[in-house]
Amino acid sequence: MLFAMSIQNSFIMETELKSHIAENLRKHRVLRGYTQEYIAEYLGKKDYTAYSRYEQGRSNLKMEDAIRLAELYEVDVQELISKIPSVNHLQESQKKQSGLVSILIDLDGSSGKLESNIQRLKKINDLIAKQEL
Repeated sequence: MLFAMSIQNSFIMETELKSHIAENLRKHRVLRGYTQEYIAEYLGKKDYTAYSRYEQGRSNLKMEDAIRLAELYEVDVQELISKIPSVNHLQESQKKQSGLVSILIDLDGSSGKLESNIQRLKKINDLIAKQEL
């Protein structure tokens, strides 16, 4: 009986961790304006569904993928996989409490780049409105 409870608790903890990682991956991807297709290609996946399963919490994030994503997003791996926020995340949390989000955008004078950034900002604004960011 005790063994069965231990297995069940382990399963619950694993599910919660996958869900947490999935949420972090999605937030970092959306904040930077990347598509799942782009991230899958960046990681060398055959199609985007392999990456999509990470964001759905259906697959375990491989360490090599976590490292590559952390490099791409310019964060510590801990930021992607841990429930304990990094120092940077705590600073962002303080901004969030005040209702502010800082975003860096690159513009090159082209209307295409401008439109792309507008779409990205709309997605971020939607996440803020839903309190998912």
